[in-house]
Amino acid sequence: MLFTYAPSVSQAQRDAIFLRMQTEGLLGCAMSALAAPTLADWRRITSPRRGLLLCCHAAESGDSLGHFAFETVPVSTHHSGEKQSGPAAQPGDGPTASPDPGTASMLGCALLAPRRGKVWEFDFTTFRTAARLAVRMAHGCLAWAFAHLDCAAIAGLCPAPNRHAWRLAEACGFRVMGRLPQACWHARKQCHVDGVLVLCTPRDLAKHTAREAVMGFGGGYSSPSIPEVTPAPKPEVQKPVTEAATAARQAQKDKASKAAGINASVYTSPLNRADAAQKTLLGQ
Repeated sequence: MLFTYAPSVSQAQRDAIFLRMQTEGLLGCAMSALAAPTLADWRRITSPRRGLLLCCHAAESGDSLGHFAFETVPVSTHHSGEKQSGPAAQPGDGPTASPDPGTASMLGCALLAPRRGKVWEFDFTTFRTAARLAVRMAHGCLAWAFAHLDCAAIAGLCPAPNRHAWRLAEACGFRVMGRLPQACWHARKQCHVDGVLVLCTPRDLAKHTAREAVMGFGGGYSSPSIPEVTPAPKPEVQKPVTEAATAARQAQKDKASKAAGINASVYTSPLNRADAAQKTLLGQ
């Protein structure tokens, strides 16, 4: 399957994404720093002034993986805030959202925000129907960011208890750079926990995707995997057996038997012994 990527350019679409995440129970994964994320929180986090929300759809007939529908979105290059590093705001009467028909076919979305200099921050969420395609979709999101944004590297900070998040990041081509003590507020635990810092550069992504193209990572990858080569059985060699060789082997067997004393100790009857055969009935 191929994908197309385009930034969300309407508030209605972003609100509809929030509603779908809420329906599928993904808000806790997408915004783990908030105990009860609200639509107002989502609008603040996904505001075009902070970054852009990149949407992923299945490519239609005639599209290709390299085709991106892109519209310029104003982005602040001095981003100092985070999603929320502390307890969540209390939900109350806030804005309401309406469903968007185009969101139903969306496979996933990525939030990209400038962090410092040319380093951007990356958060990726896959809807449940496309969970098995998460790694491939994330590859496309990263490639899109490097191609369309003034971006030298993409970083992520995952709460250490959320092992699935940073292990998925590793599968997508990120490198684990280390742990930052007490860097993330964990809403479920109601405390600050260590954060796992991950980083991906264009070179990291190129190396990772090239390796997967050879290995056929994840099954169903667009590049063919190398088939396993079954070793050919060794042909049996028929050596000619001559009469002389048979006689020589038999002579060796007889010699070995004589050396072991087998012929001198095995009898079927006392009458077969040589000394008994030389005596008469009177013992003379």
